[in-house]
Amino acid sequence: MVTLAIVAVVLALAVPVYQGYSVRAYRTQAQADLLRCAQGMERHAALTMGYGNAVDLDGDGRGDQSTGPVSQNLCKVASTHYRLSVRSADAANFVLRAEASGATSPVAADGAMELDAAGERRWDRNDDGDFGDDGERRWGA
Repeated sequence: MVTLAIVAVVLALAVPVYQGYSVRAYRTQAQADLLRCAQGMERHAALTMGYGNAVDLDGDGRGDQSTGPVSQNLCKVASTHYRLSVRSADAANFVLRAEASGATSPVAADGAMELDAAGERRWDRNDDGDFGDDGERRWGA
């Protein structure tokens, strides 16, 4: 009985710690994906003289839309828990966003992250739908 109680206490402490580490690892992977996709946007801009029409929606390998899900012509996304998209893009600027891939995702309440053409990193860490609160103008742990 004592052994069972000890195992229950250890599990009660270990599971939340493990889940916290997992969420941080998933967030770090999404941040790496955002940086990789920003490099893809820069390659696209070097070839076309702007960030617009970088998203390949028809699958032909060439960009044809300025917004939408990140496509293979920009970067390969490794994260399975975040959905990456180009939120806006024009000749001079772009905004990339990473959001939880669904309501049941382990990162569903972790808040969206963004990266723009100027390199500004935003994280809606309290998941309230905006980036205006203290500490949300940077990525953190």
